[in-house]
Amino acid sequence: MTVDVLAEDLQPGDLLEFSMGSETQILRLTLVERRVHGIKFMGHDHNGRLYSSGMKYGEPARCVQP
Repeated sequence: MTVDVLAEDLQPGDLLEFSMGSETQILRLTLVERRVHGIKFMGHDHNGRLYSSGMKYGEPARCVQP
């Protein structure tokens, strides 16, 4: 099941559905930094690859609920 939350509500440990072009990954967030214009996050996919990106405050983020 997925739920939409705001980017500023993301927490380390959340499972984020992250789209990169035509590919979608499920990332377990390991770092969420609140910055002036938005958040920066880092997380690993199921293969252990590290991804880093960011979102603006108020953007919807899709989280997977186990």
